Amino acid sequence: MKKKIRHITSNSIHIFMIVFWLFVATDKLWNLETFHSALLKQPFPSLWADTLYWSLPIGELIIGLLFIGQYRRLAYFLSAILLFIFSIYISLGVMGLYSKRPCGCASVFNELSWHWHLIVNIVLFSLSILGWYLTGPTNPIDKNPDQHKVQSVRYKTFFVLLIIFFRITFCRIRKIFPRKFALFPGRPVQL
Repeated sequence: MKKKIRHITSNSIHIFMIVFWLFVATDKLWNLETFHSALLKQPFPSLWADTLYWSLPIGELIIGLLFIGQYRRLAYFLSAILLFIFSIYISLGVMGLYSKRPCGCASVFNELSWHWHLIVNIVLFSLSILGWYLTGPTNPIDKNPDQHKVQSVRYKTFFVLLIIFFRITFCRIRKIFPRKFALFPGRPVQL
């Protein structure tokens, strides 16, 4: 029973991290100008903004693709490092060290307060550490990797295609109905 729970937990975290990193990366790559202008408003030198303009979305995309490939443990490690850096940056903003607190995150996280954003980052960091631990060398799931290899590849491919489908659909809907309806009730609608 413990092996089954561990297997379900490991795969659930793995799929969630694939969806998370690919969504965040594609959202930034899809809206590069918006992301760049948000980076220029951050409280660090503009040279950093120009460097992070391409490197951050591509790095997030690489992490997402590492999760799809056979490099889960490395992907969890890189994910934990990046989320730790983001958490430190956000915690400095929560402590009031910045005069303004702009956010250049994915569209879902733009509406969060910085306190909630810090909580979400800590949860994501914890999931990265837990996933890294569960995919360790003592993991009983990895003793026979050929057993689930074909099924795992199909499963990952399905979810990647599902993410791409929803992303394209969302962007088409946004083009057809630009700011004519509120996705979240209670938020003011801009015409």
